[in-house]
Amino acid sequence: MVEIGTSPNRIELESQILCASLRQSWAQNDVHGVIVVAKQLCQLFPDLIPPLASSTVKLAINLYDFFGMNCDASQEVVVSTYFQTITKFLYNNNTHEKPDEYRTLLDAGYILRKPRLRLSHDLVIVRNWLLEHQAIPQDGTIDFIEAVAVTAPQPVVEAIPIMLPQLVNLMQEAQIIGTTEVLALTNQTKLAPEIPIEELILSAGYVSESELKSLQLAEYLFRQGKITMPQFVVAMYDERTRGIRMAESLQSRGWLDVEVKP
Repeated sequence: MVEIGTSPNRIELESQILCASLRQSWAQNDVHGVIVVAKQLCQLFPDLIPPLASSTVKLAINLYDFFGMNCDASQEVVVSTYFQTITKFLYNNNTHEKPDEYRTLLDAGYILRKPRLRLSHDLVIVRNWLLEHQAIPQDGTIDFIEAVAVTAPQPVVEAIPIMLPQLVNLMQEAQIIGTTEVLALTNQTKLAPEIPIEELILSAGYVSESELKSLQLAEYLFRQGKITMPQFVVAMYDERTRGIRMAESLQSRGWLDVEVKP
């Protein structure tokens, strides 16, 4: 799911291979192949598939239908087909007369043109498709239905814990990410420990580059014992909602005596 103009890392390359395999299996109605690959993608990106109980998931529709595309269309085909469809729509219609249809096309195109959003869409639609085929448990867990019926106790295998940097804990305390995002970072770190956690965070779009710098500064300030967690949470909230850099917020509130560059 690498963006154009950047060099893919190991996780990006892995996801590209898995995404291509998922869509090819889906296009061929290969239920077994879809489950195998979708399960791996859900383990690697658990933050991209919302809970089945979500109302938006229940109403999810296949966006490929808006453009008459196959689900296994390449990213280049997705982009070109989107622009062709929008151009044709604007030529034949007045957007003021059909605003809802126009916005729907724009939203659908935006989702399919963004690799992470497209994968999230695909996982949701694939899950619904598998449920319709009664190929996975009714709770929406993407796994083989036979796995539900366990006839004998299975040995417990303890996973080797991965200690994520305090940076991740700070993001969770500031409610920037939740448990699924932490799980995603944990699984990705297990797969590619050579990739800096900062790169994983930015590639996932959890924070902007300026917000990441503030988080790194907070990590340093914690090590120095200069701020507390409640102070950080308030200051980070100021940055994300009021546009005030975290360091400036700490200083203006009198919580940081020394002058620190944001």
